[in-house]
Amino acid sequence: MLEAGADAVALNVVFEGSSSRGFADDTALARSLASQRGKVALAAEMLEPQDAQVGSGLTLVRPERFMTPVGGSGALGLTNTLPAQAGDPDRHPEAYGRRLLPANGLKPQPSLAATLLQLGGRSSRQNDPAMALDFYGPEGSFTRLSAWEVLDPARWSRHPLRGSLKNALVVVGPVVSQGEAGNPTPFGNLSGLELLATATANSLAGDGLAPWPTTAPWRALLALAPVLLVAALGLWRGGIGWRLALVGAALVLVVTAGFFALQRSHRWLPLLAPASGLVVLGLLYGGDAYLQEERERRRLRRTFERYVAPSVVAEILSDPKAADGILRGRVLRVTVLFSDLKGFTQLTRQRTLDGQSELLVSQLNEYLGEMVEVITAHGGTVDKFIGDAVMAVFGSPVSRGEQQEALAAVRCARAMREALERLNLGWAQRDIEPLGNGVGLASGDVVVGQIGSPRRLDFTVIGDTVNLASRLEGLTRTLEVPVLFDQVTADLVRDELAPQSKGSPPVKGMGPTPVFTLPESPPASPPPAPGG
Repeated sequence: MLEAGADAVALNVVFEGSSSRGFADDTALARSLASQRGKVALAAEMLEPQDAQVGSGLTLVRPERFMTPVGGSGALGLTNTLPAQAGDPDRHPEAYGRRLLPANGLKPQPSLAATLLQLGGRSSRQNDPAMALDFYGPEGSFTRLSAWEVLDPARWSRHPLRGSLKNALVVVGPVVSQGEAGNPTPFGNLSGLELLATATANSLAGDGLAPWPTTAPWRALLALAPVLLVAALGLWRGGIGWRLALVGAALVLVVTAGFFALQRSHRWLPLLAPASGLVVLGLLYGGDAYLQEERERRRLRRTFERYVAPSVVAEILSDPKAADGILRGRVLRVTVLFSDLKGFTQLTRQRTLDGQSELLVSQLNEYLGEMVEVITAHGGTVDKFIGDAVMAVFGSPVSRGEQQEALAAVRCARAMREALERLNLGWAQRDIEPLGNGVGLASGDVVVGQIGSPRRLDFTVIGDTVNLASRLEGLTRTLEVPVLFDQVTADLVRDELAPQSKGSPPVKGMGPTPVFTLPESPPASPPPAPGG
């Protein structure tokens, strides 16, 4: 091979002891080595024998018989490599002789790869002891020649690869097939010869791998930087979409930076710690968003359950953002119902004088409880109690349609009258004075939302429609009818309930207003199910 123009050859075999073929074989090898003095690097090995009595110690094994022919110890190089730790890359062989041995009080020794470079008149383009091996592929990635092809003069003289040896550095030694005994690497098991070739090529090209930053504190800081940055930006804006986008962008940036640093500069960045930290941070963000959403759903549920039926609450909570919008305020077209007891002020005064306050409260609670049941059965929302008056809304917070809500409200008014008649029958049997009520309804636009002070908020409706319904309820006493509703409501229910006009009496603040009532004996109709 040297005759073919190779600059130097390294024999990756430790020639310890005598040849199994006898002294003549050693003599022939020594003569051949002497003829190429200064061009051949021989392998030495550092052994660490274990002895129970004398303990352990490092012993240098050298090819003593061939030291003189090759030019002395300057032509020797260690074949030892540092065993790779879990998760760490394979170190360059120079790390063993230049760092491990001095750390144990021994003289530093060059690796076989370093000796081959020296004999070939080359120098390393990198700090070999600090580098890790950058493998080029699986076993056989380098140009390979079988020994028998070189030893056959006739074949070697016309071999097509003979010319590729000119000015080359050649390593010679045994190889193993992938999957058999060898050195584990990312590309599978590699022979010692392949590792020697890789180390030599890394030194020549300067493309060995090294960590960046080189010191542990700076690597730790670099690993923490993406996690801390994402955490800080996540505090700046709290939306789950923004936070997960930050985590995703940071992961892509970290992996991309690591890829380009490895490909372009042959430096590996700490990726496992920041990637794991970002994934954990993303999980924490997701868990926090889930808990916040659950808290918000419970808050909305507690808020709406005070006003509407459970089925309506479930419908509202199917879209939490829309539910929150309902609480903040919006305009809806609804039907408002007011119901008030007739002569209740005088009744309260009389029973107070008679010492029957407890009876008064009991009767009022019984009445209001029944009215709430009727309103809920017809899909209405109990807005508030004003003393003995009940205010209900049909179409808020969820509407079944303007006409459907108006029909439900008018039917509810009639059902409230029927329920009061049943209550009066029961009270009469207990010698309790009966009650009478009036119901006013109006349809139109209202503002819906939570209204009040920070200490006390009520989900309610406000607007002219509310005022009109209240005044129509008061007008029932003047016109002596149980139920009154406005023109808009009458138009909505006309096809099914045949409303009767009661003229256009003056309404406070609104002037003459057309009003309508129900027929004397309307056909019975079951209440619609809540929610549609």
